Amino acid sequence: MTPGEKDSQKEFDLQHLQRIYQRLDKFEERIDKLEGKVTVATKWLERIEHRLERMEEVRAELVQALTKLQTEIAMKSGITDKEKDIIMQLLNNEKTDKDNLAQIIEGDKGRKQERFLQIWAVLGPVIASVLTSFFTRWFM
Repeated sequence: MTPGEKDSQKEFDLQHLQRIYQRLDKFEERIDKLEGKVTVATKWLERIEHRLERMEEVRAELVQALTKLQTEIAMKSGITDKEKDIIMQLLNNEKTDKDNLAQIIEGDKGRKQERFLQIWAVLGPVIASVLTSFFTRWFM
């Protein structure tokens, strides 16, 4: 090789090296940009994970609250059913008492006994209503 060829070869090699360095610089810039984007994406993922954790905590609390409400509703409906049964029993007892009193009044013509039964015919429902209201207040 002649000295001119060597110089042109060196120039060519230098230009080639410069292009390689320029490309490397561009790659470094791209890598820096990508690292910035990865950092932003990582922050967003951390935020999303934090929100998901909070949502799971809230969900657990919500499930617990719903379970508690269902339990309370079941207990109150049971109490309500018991109250209804007691009231119905008292009403049935009152009706039975009225029927019994009517039969006794028809069967016995004596004035004293009739007067006694009339008093109880009046007092029986009054006492039953007082007891009903007492039990209603007591069970509620």
